[in-house]
Amino acid sequence: MTLLACTRKLAFGVLLGLLAWPGFAAEPGVSDREILLGQSLGITGPLAQMAPDIMNGGKAYFDSLNAKGGIFGRKVRTLVVDDGYDAATTLKLTRHLVHDEKVFALYNYTGTANVQAVLDLLAAEDSPVPLIGPITGAAGVRQPFHDNVFHVRASYEDELDKLVQHLSTIGVRRIAVLWINNGMGKDGMQGMEKAMKKYALEGYASASIEPDGSDAARAVETLRQQQPAAIVMITTGSATVRFIKAFNSVQQGMKFYTLSVMGTSAALRALGPDGVGVVVTSVVPFPWSASNRLAREYQQAMKQDGFDNLSFLGFEAYINAKVLAEGLRRAGRELTRAKLVAALESAPFHDLGDFSFNYGHDTHLGSKFVELTMIRSGEKFAR
Repeated sequence: MTLLACTRKLAFGVLLGLLAWPGFAAEPGVSDREILLGQSLGITGPLAQMAPDIMNGGKAYFDSLNAKGGIFGRKVRTLVVDDGYDAATTLKLTRHLVHDEKVFALYNYTGTANVQAVLDLLAAEDSPVPLIGPITGAAGVRQPFHDNVFHVRASYEDELDKLVQHLSTIGVRRIAVLWINNGMGKDGMQGMEKAMKKYALEGYASASIEPDGSDAARAVETLRQQQPAAIVMITTGSATVRFIKAFNSVQQGMKFYTLSVMGTSAALRALGPDGVGVVVTSVVPFPWSASNRLAREYQQAMKQDGFDNLSFLGFEAYINAKVLAEGLRRAGRELTRAKLVAALESAPFHDLGDFSFNYGHDTHLGSKFVELTMIRSGEKFAR
């Protein structure tokens, strides 16, 4: 072998060694053609009615983005797995997504306990896995601060403050609270107590309910005995629907106030006539708006994908996907997880089109937007 050939062979071997070295290794989930994301949802279980809106909202955004060439020529693909709204299953499936499927980042995870279950796993990676737009407003997933987690929606505390402020303004003081017996409900009760104190109201009555709503009759009887003027519901999915229906079957005219996680088309269908008059908080603009630029964009993207289930929760999932995409763009062509985190933190104020988010090095709480909507007849929302 000639000296030149030996030199070339040695150089090629050194190059292979450099490419195999961790500092030069390709980032998980990133190739020349694709960025791979992960999502774990309760496609089955107590929150099954929420899953289609979340999946379709995120898909509509990334389909629209991919049709325009993606991000620096890379198409965005999402692997979706079903955790049944079980936190232990969420952890198991997330480990699979991160270690086996090698996704780049995660988004639109749903459920307080489910999100809490994966935080340590994501942070422990050599390059912490970014989690964008978890669909929970619980303080327990926001504090302590996590470098790799970016919240878009307002907190449950923000939502409950808005509800209690409204009730206080219209003179309602006999406020009962129904809370779901899991991390979301316990966290929400702390926010409710804070809001009641802020507006000089005293706790009137409360009752818990299981996530599947199987003990709705008991919860109804507990609260009916106290004769409240309004019931604030820190609940989701089946628990909310079963309680309202059970209450209305024995007493008509109660004023129900629910959190934003009930803003789905499936929830409207499940409630039917029992939903009329129920007040629902919203952490995103009105999805059916003809004047809001981002809402019009969402409507068009959903139409292009053949989806007709416009909803608050679907719009939230769409916005979360768009925030993630904005971070991917800002991170540049040489994409890494660390660059994505830095890119999002460099967005002190960003307007997506009549909806803005605001991040920094010491805050990953994007929005405090909350407004009240009401379910009208015909299974529709109105402001």
